[in-house]
Amino acid sequence: MQHDTEWMKKYYTEEQLADLARRGTPEVLERGQREWQKLIGEVEAAMAEGLDPASERARSLAARWDGLVEEFTGGDPGIRENLRRLYADQANWPSTFKQPYGDDVATFISKVRAAKEGR
Repeated sequence: MQHDTEWMKKYYTEEQLADLARRGTPEVLERGQREWQKLIGEVEAAMAEGLDPASERARSLAARWDGLVEEFTGGDPGIRENLRRLYADQANWPSTFKQPYGDDVATFISKVRAAKEGR
């Protein structure tokens, strides 16, 4: 994972940055990176085998995804919204930073959520 994240700070308030720094110990960050890498690999493998987004296994992957987002945001709806804003603004990311997963992975997780909601 890339470590040049200084540019990301513009998406959060000072209070949110303080909260993220307080909770983001090196151990927590390392565990989070490990868990994201593992989960992304599992989602990619599930997609490659043609896993149905409506399946229980797919719902389990999406639940883990949401759990990792929840850990990052600490349940703060403002941090969650600013995280969404950050990802929606990829056109303005530095060229040295790449999304840690492909658009196909994000699309699959969206399909799982839609299937769960009956859409």
